[in-house]
Amino acid sequence: MAKDFYATLGVERGATADEIKKAYRKLAMEFHPDRNPGDASAEERFKDVSEAYAVLSDPDKRKQFDSFGSDRFGERFSTEDILRDFNLDDILSQFGMKSSGWGGFSFRRGGGGPPGGGGAGSIFDMFGGGSQRQPGTSAPVGSHAEVPIEVSFYEAMHGSERQLQVRIDGQQRDLTVRVPAGIHSGKKLRVKGKGHRGPGGNGDLLLTVQVSADERFERDGDDLHTSARVQASDLLLGGTATVETLAGERRLKVKAGTASGTRLRIRGAGAPVLGKSDNHGDLYVRLEVVPPEELDEDQRAAAEALRESGL
Repeated sequence: MAKDFYATLGVERGATADEIKKAYRKLAMEFHPDRNPGDASAEERFKDVSEAYAVLSDPDKRKQFDSFGSDRFGERFSTEDILRDFNLDDILSQFGMKSSGWGGFSFRRGGGGPPGGGGAGSIFDMFGGGSQRQPGTSAPVGSHAEVPIEVSFYEAMHGSERQLQVRIDGQQRDLTVRVPAGIHSGKKLRVKGKGHRGPGGNGDLLLTVQVSADERFERDGDDLHTSARVQASDLLLGGTATVETLAGERRLKVKAGTASGTRLRIRGAGAPVLGKSDNHGDLYVRLEVVPPEELDEDQRAAAEALRESGL
């Protein structure tokens, strides 16, 4: 289910950092487990508001949430991704609260935990690093499973649906996964309920994406770089260059006197922006003169004439 972190904290989308912090402090004090012993619903609310604060208090995460929207943000970032660098102990100490009253939990993996427990009781585990609990139940859900997946450059540029077979907990699972256009290496696709088994149900499956290299294009964020062969005469006198783009071949005008190695930019012909398929980066084209391996008599004579003329 999509999570609206602004609604969770009860603030407007344009709320300032101070307003977000104030709202979280109020809710964290209200739902803190120490103040609601044995109240499972309060425990869930405390986790929800803490996750929301972890996103909205981080400028980069907040920007991505605002850009992608709650649905697409949830597809790209698991709760574990969100909370990886969020230290609840430090946050609560700013509000005069302690986390030690609830098993010494922490959002950091292995951080906190009951004495001698090695962090096994951390709230990080409840958010997906380990076992979770379904709302309204006491049985823990299985942990997330992580599996690498390689996609072609074409799939990353145009999007696709992949049929996958993965083996988890000794069982083979057949999946259909949507690969969104603009995906980058290192991004994770989440398939809900296909992770490790637990008494309360399965965790999620996180597919870590690796995009294959392409011999035609190099990628730099949402921009692409490629090269186009031109004749020396085109650079001297002006002409055209044929360029391969994601949408097919395109002809570019080359001005007279252009130097070899010059880069031309085609706006909007780069990689699609993840989550915004109508937006694209730019394509940069490097003009390269590739002389023929052998010159015929006419070409040699023309080249000699150019040299004699000082060109």
